[in-house]
Amino acid sequence: MGAVALAAALVDLGSFHRLEDGDAIVPILVSLQRWTPFYWDQERYGMLVPLLALPVRDPLWNLLFQRWLLALAGLSVPLLVARHVLAGRDWVLAGLLSAAGLLAFWPARWSFDFLGSQPYGLSLALALAGLALAEPGTRWGGRYLRWGMGLCVVLAAHWVNAAAGLVLLPLAAARAGVDRLEGADGPTVRRRLAVDGALLGAGLLAGQLLLRLDRPVGPYAGWSYSQLLPRAEWWHAVAEFARAVSWSSGRWPLFVTLCAAAGGALLSLPALRPHRRGALLRAAALVGAALAYAAGIALLRWVGENAWHPRYFAPAAVLVQVAAVGLLAEPLARLPEAARLAGVIALLLLPIAAVAAWGAPSLAGVREDLDRVAGARTDAILAARCDLLAGDYWTVWPSVWHANATLAHRGEGRRVWGVSHRCRPTAPQWQALPREQLRICVARGEERAASRWLEQCGAGPARLAERVDGVEVWVPAERGP
Repeated sequence: MGAVALAAALVDLGSFHRLEDGDAIVPILVSLQRWTPFYWDQERYGMLVPLLALPVRDPLWNLLFQRWLLALAGLSVPLLVARHVLAGRDWVLAGLLSAAGLLAFWPARWSFDFLGSQPYGLSLALALAGLALAEPGTRWGGRYLRWGMGLCVVLAAHWVNAAAGLVLLPLAAARAGVDRLEGADGPTVRRRLAVDGALLGAGLLAGQLLLRLDRPVGPYAGWSYSQLLPRAEWWHAVAEFARAVSWSSGRWPLFVTLCAAAGGALLSLPALRPHRRGALLRAAALVGAALAYAAGIALLRWVGENAWHPRYFAPAAVLVQVAAVGLLAEPLARLPEAARLAGVIALLLLPIAAVAAWGAPSLAGVREDLDRVAGARTDAILAARCDLLAGDYWTVWPSVWHANATLAHRGEGRRVWGVSHRCRPTAPQWQALPREQLRICVARGEERAASRWLEQCGAGPARLAERVDGVEVWVPAERGP
């Protein structure tokens, strides 16, 4: 895990943050301004990492700590998937090579979403770790203690992402089928599948209960994120999802194809041919589970409303990648002259791939990237001594974070609050300020959005007071009778 932790730190201190946006910044503000169990104004992304980051009060270091935790979890997923499916083989080699391939060959946006802003990597890492804890033969006490610890971790995974089990249930079933085809003891396979199924089933049930306990508000009030599209739209949905993934996948399909082809060629060597069937069965189990998940997730209304964004494919992409790389790792691990060298290269490749993908680590470079993506309005906001920033979602939250980071760097105790979509959780805090003294910054061109959100979040009407360097300064107007 040392190589994974180092690679996560190198990613975090590279150019990773040039892709920060409103969605990615909100969990940082959840930790800094008001922690809630779920992402502000919705119920499908559990705020575990912001909870762990609560003691880190500096905005920059809070962001870096959260990103490192998410990157650490995301880079651990290929290793945990390999351990889950390739047990008894050199799963460490397969997992390390796959994690390096994720860094080197995934498109930048895919990588940022999986390692930095979305719940998929963290939830999969937790769920797989929970299944590993519950396995017999682990050094974690008796059977019931193992099951209890495993259940707690799996439940945490489904708090982070209620759909985590939808990836791993088909994988557990496929792995059990492959174990039997390879001659594993039937009762042992059934017991393991029963434990995995029970833990994942409990996680999925808990996730659905949590969805119903904390309903979204605002534009998504009344939504159900598990609602399916009408059946007549299913083929269209799968085709659109496949098209979106294909269009954005960059070099990744070539990498997967080359790994699978090289592994297949090596496994055709006479000395390795006896191991080919087992390796192909394991790869087929991974690909089958990936396709089942991808097809299922494409049918959700929420995914369709988001134009079948490729980020929803990330869990399936990991499974496909481990399948392809596993075919290559199998013969490398079984060739005595190559096994040790391959292990050393895999350890070195992970941090090298992090630097190759995101550049040399530089805290100064991180600050420059964050200034560029979030700091365009900070000087004007602070010079105008605004308490609130109102306007478009994608402008407000990065700017709010950057303004507060700058205030913290200067040692000033005051805060800037956001008024846009997802403003309700923090509204009671800024509503406690004297209304007649509020100063509200609005980015030019976002006046209509600002007026709407000021009304919806309880600030009431406001009027223009002055213009300062690209922002308008508004002050509260008298409320009507």
